[in-house]
Amino acid sequence: MTASGDTTKPPRVSRPLLGRVVVVNAVVVTAVLSAALILQTREGGVGPGLAAGLVAAGLVASILANVLVVGPAAGVLLEVTRAMETMHKGDLGCRVEERRGGAGLRRLTASFNAMCMRLGRESLSYAERQLGSVEEERRRIGRELHDETSQTLAATLVRLDLCDRAIQDHDATAAHAQVVDCKTLIAHTMEEIKLLVYDLRPVMLDDFGLVPTLRWYIQSHLQGAGPTIVIDFDDAGLRVPGHIETALYRVTQEALANAVKHSDATKVHVRLVTKPGFVTLAVIDNGRGFDGGAALYESGHTGVGLLSIKERVELAGGTVNIESAKGRGTRLYVVIPLATEESVEEMT
Repeated sequence: MTASGDTTKPPRVSRPLLGRVVVVNAVVVTAVLSAALILQTREGGVGPGLAAGLVAAGLVASILANVLVVGPAAGVLLEVTRAMETMHKGDLGCRVEERRGGAGLRRLTASFNAMCMRLGRESLSYAERQLGSVEEERRRIGRELHDETSQTLAATLVRLDLCDRAIQDHDATAAHAQVVDCKTLIAHTMEEIKLLVYDLRPVMLDDFGLVPTLRWYIQSHLQGAGPTIVIDFDDAGLRVPGHIETALYRVTQEALANAVKHSDATKVHVRLVTKPGFVTLAVIDNGRGFDGGAALYESGHTGVGLLSIKERVELAGGTVNIESAKGRGTRLYVVIPLATEESVEEMT
């Protein structure tokens, strides 16, 4: 699907293809029968009138045969082409009517319709997941602002009111105490807002890179949350392109959150290796694991789990492999190659 405003149209397959096939076959049959006519006429066998009739009959038979054989296929291909043009415009509800014909044509139309249905379902499912993730993040931020920030600000207003009363009563000591309490509450509120902002987009990811940001996230969000997290960051002084750092940060964030909340692990090992040609990430826990055909972890947790991780890695041009079994933990491996023009840079 092209971006909005793109006027490029896909190539069309139209009925002249069928016409060319018919003409070629007609020319061949005409040439063969004409040669037979000449030979038999010279030998005095078949008369010219009968030979001409044979040529005409052969030509008609060839045309009819080609129409009967090629016509249904050409019609189906034309409908498939029109349906693909409709898909190209963003309409995934297109279908090709199943016609009578050979098993091959029926398989073609059935497969195409099944593909359209699958693409439509996946598109809706992806949109639903993304919207759900956005709404969940909004709810989380709303709860944080309501439960923490708004209450702290309300307490600050109460302290300021008490400070105003103390000033009116010329009680400098009480006024000073209230000012100190207000400063403490405001500082606490600033820290809460800073954490919210960093959760949305860590500024230090742009300023200092992936490794310091991961260290900060683990220490500020996961330290003492449950399992022991062991980090192994090789070549910590190397930087990779920003979009790859963002993808790896979000993947690590999602994998660690799942391990902490849902795996019942006691130990999680995070390993990041950055080399001139590639970057690898491994998140390994000793938790309860899951069946290979199931989702990354049980449904009901925030985020979009395994599919989100796979989509992020694939968008960055990498591959992801997840190994797990019940009672044997989970091992997530990510490899993202770096193009020659995306060579790593030394941190200053």
